[in-house]
Amino acid sequence: MSRLRLFETGELNARQWAIHERLTTGRRVGRTPYPIVDDEGRLLGPTNAWLLSPAIGEAFELLGGAIRFDLSVSHRIREIVTLQVAQHRDSPYELYAHRLTAPGAGLSETELEDLCAGRDPGLTDEREQVAYTVTRALIDSGDLGDDAYEQAVAVLGAQGLFEITVLVGWYQLTATQLAVFGVEPPHAR
Repeated sequence: MSRLRLFETGELNARQWAIHERLTTGRRVGRTPYPIVDDEGRLLGPTNAWLLSPAIGEAFELLGGAIRFDLSVSHRIREIVTLQVAQHRDSPYELYAHRLTAPGAGLSETELEDLCAGRDPGLTDEREQVAYTVTRALIDSGDLGDDAYEQAVAVLGAQGLFEITVLVGWYQLTATQLAVFGVEPPHAR
């Protein structure tokens, strides 16, 4: 059960409304396979909590957009990383949202189910396998050994490795917020 009520659109101050508008009229529109607002226009998922602190909410909206649309790593890699973190954190909302998103990134049903169950999906693409291995190491230990670091930079480039560390951190942060505020997937309400 949610611990935080949904903010009504009519009660939002100017900064909160600006966040709401960027989320509901920007580049996310039509590109998200799960609802980001309810029938009354209230933000769903992690973004509702962003309205508690508009300065942070503004930064999160910008970072979330960059993570979603501007990374050099592929959409498949983003989903491989995200699903691993969501599974590790047992985050129902993130699992729900990314179960819907992952097929659009090209993940097969078997790959999706393996990632959601915490199993190695047997990826054959070298970049994807390295991203999987890096994510697993970051989840398990929070760091990479020298050999894993060198392999990741050789295969993904320093930028790709950096982006994976950001993805892991972002979804760890998101999973924490979702857990603390009791945000559930729409079907669990």
